[in-house]
Amino acid sequence: MGPARTLVIGTAGHIDHGKSRLVWALTGTDPDRLPEEKARGMTIELGFAHTSHADVDLSFVDVPGHERFIRTMVAGATGIDVALLVVAADDSVMPQTREHAEVLALLGVDSCVLVLTKLDLVDDEWAAQVEGEVRDLLSEIGLTVAGAVWTSAENGRGIAELRDLLVALAARPRTTEAPYRWFRLPIDRSFTIAGRGTVATGSVSHGALTRDTLLELWPAGQTVRVRDLQVHRDTRAAAHGRMRLGVNLAGIAVADVPRGCELATPGALVPTVCADVWLPRFRPLGKATRGQFRVRAHCGTGEVLAELLLATPIQPHTRYRGYAQLRPAEPIVAAWGQRFILRDESATYTLGGGVFVLPNAQRWNSRHPTEPTLLETLRTGTPAARLVAAVQAFGWRTPPATLLATAAGLPDGNAASAVAAALLAVGTLQALPGGEVPLLIHTQLIRQTGEELAARLAQYNQANPRSPGILCNQWPMWMPRACPARYRPALAEELLRRGFVVRAGEFIVPIRQREALPAADAALLEQALHEIAAGGAQPPDWGHLVARTPKNERRLRELLRLAEARGQLVRLADGLWLHVEAWQRVVAQVSAALHSRGALTVAEIRTLLGSSRKYVVPLVERLDAAGVTRRRGDERVLAEKQ
Repeated sequence: MGPARTLVIGTAGHIDHGKSRLVWALTGTDPDRLPEEKARGMTIELGFAHTSHADVDLSFVDVPGHERFIRTMVAGATGIDVALLVVAADDSVMPQTREHAEVLALLGVDSCVLVLTKLDLVDDEWAAQVEGEVRDLLSEIGLTVAGAVWTSAENGRGIAELRDLLVALAARPRTTEAPYRWFRLPIDRSFTIAGRGTVATGSVSHGALTRDTLLELWPAGQTVRVRDLQVHRDTRAAAHGRMRLGVNLAGIAVADVPRGCELATPGALVPTVCADVWLPRFRPLGKATRGQFRVRAHCGTGEVLAELLLATPIQPHTRYRGYAQLRPAEPIVAAWGQRFILRDESATYTLGGGVFVLPNAQRWNSRHPTEPTLLETLRTGTPAARLVAAVQAFGWRTPPATLLATAAGLPDGNAASAVAAALLAVGTLQALPGGEVPLLIHTQLIRQTGEELAARLAQYNQANPRSPGILCNQWPMWMPRACPARYRPALAEELLRRGFVVRAGEFIVPIRQREALPAADAALLEQALHEIAAGGAQPPDWGHLVARTPKNERRLRELLRLAEARGQLVRLADGLWLHVEAWQRVVAQVSAALHSRGALTVAEIRTLLGSSRKYVVPLVERLDAAGVTRRRGDERVLAEKQ
């Protein structure tokens, strides 16, 4: 069994300030492993070491201090719990001291230990002055000092004290703990072991992992199997929590697992090329007033060129604090609350950094503008409020529960489903059936869609005064194109249920009373209605009606369909209508006879109505369809008598 507690520690500081030497003094391991590093006496790549002390596993990530290797430093600082800001007592604050400290603050590192090195070269009075200068820098940047230790790797001064301080920090609650339960590992190194294949290492962000688990390798999205797990050469069957971890992957080449890739629980991440972000600090270069920049974005352990669009243009010589949209040149993966760093396009200066607010966003444009209120809720709201805002932001694109949890900062898909269920119960959200899983949408979107389609249908009827509306089977085709096709029938029914439009026979019609018909149309319809009403239970058929106005056949058919939709006529068959008053008399007669006499045959109903078979057969079928009667063999009975 391994140590009860773990702590991942990263070094930071200017070149030649003794970071690697300090790690060696703490662990007995030289983190500079490359021959070139040993020959040149400087760290070029990430170095790793560990030690156990007082039942705590202390894992160290040593980063290069040269300005040309800031990208490597950012990759190493991703996922650490505590940072050692190393400053040589004989040198004090230097350019990379400041830049590394800024990177740590932007990455949200909440524990920073100030470590003065090379105390064997200066007196205590000088060291105290240097410590004051470093504390002033950290106060300016906004980094909290968790402790300060004076050390010397040459004579061992302060090493034991620093080790004890790290053990004490391991016992503190982590205020920046990620909210997620699913597994995630940004990869900072990969290599091959003979006979075992590819091994990827990194600092676990969150979650647990066991042997033979399937993971997704991003941004490619390839499914890989975990063959084995190692924590500092200690083979384990399972691992959980924040730690340095080596994952032996089956069936994949080391070239396919470079630094910048990520391993994650299947379904938890999806690639994005557009994300809404919050920038607490952004300091662009140049004097021009602009709202758009080309930058290098450091996300996880990777780096990508990107376009940055500010929500509001920045004024010359000012810093920006607010929302922005990050558009990477190639797909990346990100989760709500994840930190990132921004550097200039030439990778010379650190410009700032921020937090992902909506990892998979729509591009801002005139049809989809920035929504600051929505973004503010996503950034600062409760989990339930964030989920509502995420659903609202996704519109018709709401993903499955697991991805929705990643977008809204909830622990996992189960947590997202539980919150969504509560919101469905109070009517804030609506679930549309139609696919393997219901589509979760905001009720405000349904209301907006209903109002727009009702207005559109009213305009259609104004342009086509003789049209009763649109056919019921055409109504789903009026749904927004952004709504996935499999959910459109359910949306069409929901709009009907909510009363934005109504069903009239075979037609969907607006709720509001339509405009009066033109005089010629009104006269033609009135004449036809009078003739149909005069026929009683034996109305004139289509042939008789159209024979009187052969030039108006199309117009007459449209008007009769309109009268049907208005409830003035009841269609018995194609080309045969009954006036609504005659229909009501028929229903009353047949219902009374069935109630008093029991079952009736079609012939008996014909005699009752004084009609002919030409009319009574479609009339009886219409009574069945209307739920007035029910067929039982060759007879009809009242439908309610089952």
